[in-house]
Amino acid sequence: MTKKSARQFSMVIITIVVVSSVLYLILFPPIHKYHVDRYVPAKDQDTLLTNIVTYMGVKPRNTNYETRLDPAYRSFYVKQAKEYRFFRYYIDETGHHYFYIIRPARHALGNRRAIGGTYNLDEDLKLLNYEERFVTQVLDENFLEDIAADLFIAMINNDLNDYLANRMIIEWPDSRLSFDKEKKEWRYDVTTE
Repeated sequence: MTKKSARQFSMVIITIVVVSSVLYLILFPPIHKYHVDRYVPAKDQDTLLTNIVTYMGVKPRNTNYETRLDPAYRSFYVKQAKEYRFFRYYIDETGHHYFYIIRPARHALGNRRAIGGTYNLDEDLKLLNYEERFVTQVLDENFLEDIAADLFIAMINNDLNDYLANRMIIEWPDSRLSFDKEKKEWRYDVTTE
């Protein structure tokens, strides 16, 4: 093989590798750093989301924070979870889980809101230390997705103060309503530490 043909052969190989790499990235784009698929196996995502909805969602009639976990109500939450979706998700180096879920909202001004929160997880996908850090106003879903980039990272960094002061974005917590870590729900009767 001559130098010229060797150089041409090398250029063809480099071109094939570059084109193949570009096509691969187009056909199989990398998963976003904060996408649930990076952290939770697909087979566990529905169960995990339903477990979260058990706290976050509408409770069945005649239940309270103590009885809502009764297995008799599981199908109620499974049905409700179909309207919720993980938009951002992250697990830090200590195993602490962070979520940003877009969910339905019953409001005349719109039909979606986002909730950001944290928890730890046991091997049976049971939520431990579940806490909702914020609930957004009812907003357009595209806007909820747009603000997620900064809002989610602020939550991970425990730096939500600027957002919590913005009543155009955050509905809760506010001066009257706080998340009760024991009852795992938003309440007016919570005393802050």
